[in-house]
Amino acid sequence: MATLRDIKRKIASINSTQTITRTMKMVSASKLRRAQEDLEKVRDYALKIEELTGRVIQNMPDDAHPLLAAREEIKKVLVVAIASDRGLCGAFNLNIGLHAENFVRQNKDRYERVGIYTFGRKVNDYLQRRKHDIVKSFVDVKKIDKAIVDTIAGHLIDFYTSGEFDKIYLVYTCFRSPIKQEVVFEEFIPIRRTEGNEDYVDYLCEPERPKIVESLIPKYVSTKIYYALVESQTCEHAARMSAMENATSNCGEMVRYLTLVYNKRRQEGITNEMMDIVGGAEALRGT
Repeated sequence: MATLRDIKRKIASINSTQTITRTMKMVSASKLRRAQEDLEKVRDYALKIEELTGRVIQNMPDDAHPLLAAREEIKKVLVVAIASDRGLCGAFNLNIGLHAENFVRQNKDRYERVGIYTFGRKVNDYLQRRKHDIVKSFVDVKKIDKAIVDTIAGHLIDFYTSGEFDKIYLVYTCFRSPIKQEVVFEEFIPIRRTEGNEDYVDYLCEPERPKIVESLIPKYVSTKIYYALVESQTCEHAARMSAMENATSNCGEMVRYLTLVYNKRRQEGITNEMMDIVGGAEALRGT
């Protein structure tokens, strides 16, 4: 049975933990505000690039660009899994790892090879421990910048154009609100055309459309990757803020419970001491 000193020590320890989790929640809330501002800046641009690319390539032949040409037989696929280097953010990293792992399990008999390209130490460690085919990994990234985005885009384009992989999927977490984030699993390369667009207009292009496509598609790939990374980073801060808020509340519940136990034990000790005194007094009186 724990003594009063042990219970008091536990209460002090939990109070210290609560101070840490409350501070981490405040830090995550501050980072979330800045991340949301960055996301708002890039979201409109990313959506407009996607719309523009869809309009330009809609009636283009498959041989207009290597990333438009869908392979007749899909033998090797790549999953780009975007998560985080750090933990303490609930199920944020686990959800990405599970989606990638489930895809591998469901399609391991369908394809000759299912490779995984990881961004973030946590998802990389999760999939590595389960012996999955990690093609490339990015870990310990301090800041998302153009150099990192261009490197990832270059890797993916080379993987597809060289024939090392026949299809590339993208899995990341999409930010809906500070309390709601959803995992998105979508086909990325080859770039799909918009089907059945009745509002399509055949624009006159200057320079010629093939030249526009040649420069526009790599820009689209880079923008899509950057957008996914920023979305994921925003979701990470939101998930960590929520997790630390829950941890702070749980610490408060534990402190209240232990305080009640402490008071009961203390009262029991006082009662027992009083009973001993009364018993001793009665014993002396009887003699």
